[in-house]
Amino acid sequence: MSLPSQGPLAGYRVLDLTRALVGPYCTMLLGDLGADVIKVERPATGDEARHWGPPFYGGESSYFLSMNRNKRSVALDLKEATGLRLCLELAAQADIVIENFRPGVADRLGVGYEAVRAVRPNVVYCAISAYGQDGPDAWKPGYDLIMQGEAGMMSVTGHPDGPPVKAGVAETDILAGTNALAALLGALLARERAEHAGSEPAAQYIDVGLLEGQVSLLGYHLVGTLLSGKLPGRMGNALPYIVPYQVFETATFEITIAVNNDQLWQYFCRAMGTPHLATDPRFATNGDRVRHRDQLLPELEALFMTRPADEWLARLEQEGVPCGPINTMDRVAAHPQVQARGLVQELDHPIGPVPTTVLPWRYGRPADRGDDPEPPPRPPPLLGQHTEAVLVDLLGCSTEEVSAWAGQGIVQCADGFPLSRE
Repeated sequence: MSLPSQGPLAGYRVLDLTRALVGPYCTMLLGDLGADVIKVERPATGDEARHWGPPFYGGESSYFLSMNRNKRSVALDLKEATGLRLCLELAAQADIVIENFRPGVADRLGVGYEAVRAVRPNVVYCAISAYGQDGPDAWKPGYDLIMQGEAGMMSVTGHPDGPPVKAGVAETDILAGTNALAALLGALLARERAEHAGSEPAAQYIDVGLLEGQVSLLGYHLVGTLLSGKLPGRMGNALPYIVPYQVFETATFEITIAVNNDQLWQYFCRAMGTPHLATDPRFATNGDRVRHRDQLLPELEALFMTRPADEWLARLEQEGVPCGPINTMDRVAAHPQVQARGLVQELDHPIGPVPTTVLPWRYGRPADRGDDPEPPPRPPPLLGQHTEAVLVDLLGCSTEEVSAWAGQGIVQCADGFPLSRE
């Protein structure tokens, strides 16, 4: 039984052996694109992210709820022979199998690449880990915080006179999950091309590491260091290469300003009512402004404090200068553009209404999409909510078998959700 779905991956099935954040983020995007994602979890405890909180809502972690929409949960004990057999039978029907264990763990559990390829010869298998599958550190565990530090991001994040600071979201995990998605889509395209050419597509193995994703983000910092031999420092909310490009405090709240070229500098000065700065040779070009930032920024900082943020934003927007407020989460949710684009939706979850973000892109031009809203995503599953339905409908197991396995702790079905088809 496949869930009714729309999207470019409708008809594809994903066996999701991941937990925490990086893998679930990738599989959530696959589900958003229409794939049937079957999430395999441990009985009793499930994905460890189910326990990351507070806040909890109806017994579910908000962390887990934010990363697991559009999935079905099947609770299997892979350390039991029957649980492993059922998992491999599900793998035999999957187009993609994805895991984020430490290297070697999937093999020890019996769900590694070779075991899956034996039952699904043309599988696309993706392994996500902290450091990748080879190299001297491949064996080490690692989470987003560790990667932000080790891969250099924290060395350039924070204020010059303060300690290193991590990003406010788990950007290393999210980037690695997005990288895995891109690699998986490329592998599926290659498989389709092989089939179109009349060839038998081979299995494909994708190795995604958090470390390389974070290193890839360093961009101009890393290249600049290798070219100049100079280490970049922490710049707070400014950018070393563009001035003014930073946060400014106003009489009410902080705002961001981005003056990326010299024409914008003229517009900025007009909005600020500072014609003397527009003609000052110390600030004529961006290079001049970077070199003389210590002379320019104190004057701008004092000026911004003379008016409320809304007034400055209105004046800057009128001149076409990129700017914006620093919003808290509640103000983001209420943002007119966020609401107009439908970026936050409410799901009908068994525990009650649950808000969620949605796939961050749209297919088609606005005029072609019409007024009908896209159907909301399916809510994140309860632990084992779909165990019985998947085993009965996909694998042909009997309800009596599933009930017996549940009694032995090999599988788990969510109470009140037998044969759930939601």
